[in-house]
Parts: sequence; C-alpha cells; structure tokens
Amino acid sequence: MLSWRIAAVGLLAVIPPAWGQGGNLSEMVKPGDCFQYTLDMKLNGELRIKKETGPATLKLRASASHAFTERVLASTDATASRAVRAYDIVKVSIEAGTDQSERSLRPSRKMIVAQRYKDQRLVYCPAGALTRGELDAVGDHFDTLAVAGVLPGKELKPGETWKISAATAQALCNLEGVTDSKLEGKFVKVEVDQATFAVTGTAKGVENGAMVTASIDAVGVYDLKSNRLTRLEWSQKDERDQGPVSPASTIQTRVVVSRKPIETPSELNDVSTIGVPDGYTPPPAMTFVEYRDTKGRFALFHPREWQLTAVTADHTVFRCLDRGDFIAQATVSPWAKAEKGKHLEPEEFKKAMNNTSGWRPEREIQAESVPTTDGKYIYRLSVVGQLDGVQVLQNFFLIANAEGDQAVLTFTMSPKNADKLGARDLSMAGGLELPAPQEKK
Repeated sequence: MLSWRIAAVGLLAVIPPAWGQGGNLSEMVKPGDCFQYTLDMKLNGELRIKKETGPATLKLRASASHAFTERVLASTDATASRAVRAYDIVKVSIEAGTDQSERSLRPSRKMIVAQRYKDQRLVYCPAGALTRGELDAVGDHFDTLAVAGVLPGKELKPGETWKISAATAQALCNLEGVTDSKLEGKFVKVEVDQATFAVTGTAKGVENGAMVTASIDAVGVYDLKSNRLTRLEWSQKDERDQGPVSPASTIQTRVVVSRKPIETPSELNDVSTIGVPDGYTPPPAMTFVEYRDTKGRFALFHPREWQLTAVTADHTVFRCLDRGDFIAQATVSPWAKAEKGKHLEPEEFKKAMNNTSGWRPEREIQAESVPTTDGKYIYRLSVVGQLDGVQVLQNFFLIANAEGDQAVLTFTMSPKNADKLGARDLSMAGGLELPAPQEKK
C-alpha cells in the first residue's frame, strides 16, 4: 500500500497543473527589449461599390507574411510606444475581383520605425519616403506595439475576465478612433507553463473617414516562465460603411502572431540604428509618401493625408482626409512639353484652365508666381466658380522645369474648406518632380 502511495505521488509530480490553477498575466515592456515576430494573415470579404448601372459587389482576398525583429525604444506601462524594426520578410498579395497586386519593401527600406504619435500609429523609414504600397505593407499589419496591452496585468484564475482598454482596441483593431469598445479578456486555463486566454467582443470606430464595427474572437498564449505573451490568434470581422476614399465592405481577417524575446540583433544594435532620429517627431520628409507615374512623367512626394483614389492615362487623383474629414481633391495632369527653358505664360494658363470642361469661373481670388529654391517654375491661380453646377474653389498650379516638362496640379474643394486646406496645396506643388527621378532600389 505504501509503495502504491509513493508511486501515486510521483505520478502527480509530472501531471500538468490543474485547470483551476491561476497565474499572473503581466508583462512590462521596457526600452531595450527585443522580440522576433512572425505574422501570417488571411483575409476574405467583399466590397460594395456603386456603378452607373447600380450597386455591385467585388470579392476581396488577401494574404500576408511578415517576419521581423523589433527593438523597443520607448514604452508606456505594458506596451511599446516606439520601436525600430528590421524586416526579413514582407509579402502581401491582394485580389480584388479580377485585379491582383503585390506589396513588399525595397531593400533600402527594410529598417522601419513604428511609434505612437498623437494617439495614432505612425511608421516611417529613416532612409527615405515609402511608396503607398510599402506603407500599406508595413503600416497596416497587426500592431505589435500594442500586443501586450491585451493582458490583464494582474493575478487571475481560470474563468475570470477583464476589460481591454479602448487604446488597445483602437490599435489592434486598426482604427483611427474608437467610439465604443466592448472587448473583454478571459483567463481560460493553465497547462504546464502556458496560460491560455481569450479576447472577445466588439469595437466601433472610424478608419479613413468610414464608420467601422469590428467583432473580435481571439486566443492568446502567455508563457509563465518568461512572463511574455508568445502567441496570439486574432480573428476580426469588419462591417464598414462607405467613406470618402473607400467603398462599403464586409471583411473577415485572421492573423496568427508568434512572438519571442531575443537578445539585441546586430541589425538593430546602437551602430545600426544611428540613423534613427531621437524624439517622437520625425522630420516631415521621412513621413512623406512617394508616388511615381507609371510612364515616368512625374513623381510626387506628398503628406500621408493625401490618399490615391484614381489613375487614368491623363489624370492621377488624390483626396485629402484630416482625421476622417474630407478636405479637398487634388488632380495631377501631365501637360504638353514646352521648348527648353520655356513654359506656358500666365495668360495662356488662365485661358486653358478657364476652358476646362464643366467649369464656369466666377471670381478670381489669386494669380501669382510662387517662389522656389529648386529651379522649378510654379504659378498659382485660385478661382471660385461652378463645377458641374456645384460651387467650388479651385487652385490651379502650373509646374515646369528648365527642360520644358510641365504638369498641372488642380485642387478642388468647398470654399468653406479653404482654411482647412491651408498651405497643403503649396506643399504638394513643391513635392512634384518632373520627370520622375531615378528610383532607388
């Protein structure tokens, strides 16, 4: 009998802890902490678009794989507020109807800084401007800065729950602002040294000017030995209204996040990251988006609030959103080349703009040359009038270089948005290069 009891005690010693065992699910992220991440994403959904023939749906599918190391530069409580990343793998594939596209990073843009700036996520490359595709590839994936924010930060037992903060919900659901958050965490069980928890609920908010309702069903794993969150499977369903730059949609996304603490890798040591600017406000040029005309006629380096919405053979259209509010539309139109050292004269330019189809000018506000320091010629014409029967303010810019290359940049807005636009049109005009410079690989 005694030997049986001794054997039973030995057996109990190797049985995993009971499901009723609790644990302290806390993680304090500190500057200098380094992690290795892999993210695998699958997306399915549909876009609801409006055509002249009536409403239509467009199937949307996407997949993405990311692998990178991340070094925390600054933190707030349990989450990182600023980090630098070195990407090894960036591969995004998108299918919208019959259209297919890929997103990746140029080798010169593999180092990325990610941070919180004015309660928004901001990513940029110290080496130079990102293209919109590159920005989408590294700026829209699951937000690893906030991943530890799903933890309760205290001792709990299986079955106990906690509320996920609105800030964490905003970051992980990829929203620009949250109007209502009902995300809740639940301690599920402990097996050996692994604690399992779940996150469920909804978050409502705004993204790119559209209202979004996100429904979450996620499962995470916390390692009780290293006191780190090591895995998160995040499933999210978005119901999105139509916005200024995007159609209404229903989208289901599943992301699997693997996370492992590591020593500082050589690609993120102090010497490698010497080019990462100090502080929380990067130089404006680092946050610009680089757009290149497919025919090489121009390149545009512009602030991120300008979203590309349409491209034709003769026009490239952007829309400016300021925290979800539509401010203005900008259209780039390559113009006929002039003789070397020449360009359209102001009166010729005015006549050409006033004769634009559907445009009836009423009152000229401003007409003058804009001083430049890079040898470009810029002339600005501001006019209030009727565009297809709607009163608008249009700012027309003629931009030319010394070789005779020319383009017209047109800003169209409600007159009441002129103050909101401010000097953003001048910034866009200054960022237009003719022709597109040689691309850096």
